[in-house]
Amino acid sequence: MALLDISHQLWPGMPKIPILPEVERHQVASIADGAPLNISAITLALHVGTHIDAPAHAVDGAKTIDELPIERFAGSAVVAKVDRKPGEEITVDDVLAGGPAPERGEFLLVATGWSEKFLSGDYADHPSLSPELATWCVEQGVPFVGVDMITPDLPVHRRGAGFDFPVHRTLLGAEVLIAENLTNLDAVAGQRVHVHAYPLAIRGGDAGPARVVVETLAETGGTR
Repeated sequence: MALLDISHQLWPGMPKIPILPEVERHQVASIADGAPLNISAITLALHVGTHIDAPAHAVDGAKTIDELPIERFAGSAVVAKVDRKPGEEITVDDVLAGGPAPERGEFLLVATGWSEKFLSGDYADHPSLSPELATWCVEQGVPFVGVDMITPDLPVHRRGAGFDFPVHRTLLGAEVLIAENLTNLDAVAGQRVHVHAYPLAIRGGDAGPARVVVETLAETGGTR
């Protein structure tokens, strides 16, 4: 097996949506200042960087990230390669053309290549999943959807009045988990892989920062 990290690092000043506070890192104790150990602390919103959305993010009273069983965060996945422009919707046909069809119980990771823009302003203007694709995922029994974009919904500046996050509401309303801000998906595009996407078990959290890793079959490239 070969391991591939598909998560972004966390650092002060990293890209984020405007409504979220900046990531901050604090030095609590320093060996250079006479402390016996180095100790630092970090302050961040739960939706900065690579993270997993819990159902409670979109549905009041739904499960929080700590209430989900650990089995929900690992499984076989299809990585669909999709080529769409900013503001365009990613459809069911796009996903089926981009890799094997996910079987019931398999995760779906959507590789758009947008993570290459993570450090530029262009990252905020991305494609989005169509509401029909979200509904299809629920109907197909896909339990987990991951994207290499800041959100599977429309970019902030393309939302009209009354926008209600239809992709989030459809997926999370059916307890289909969402991973956002993935990276390196192009390396496994069109393949089947095994995903490990374990978020921090933050009590009452509507999301959890995560280190997401995929296993590929070294001899076959992960296909089957």
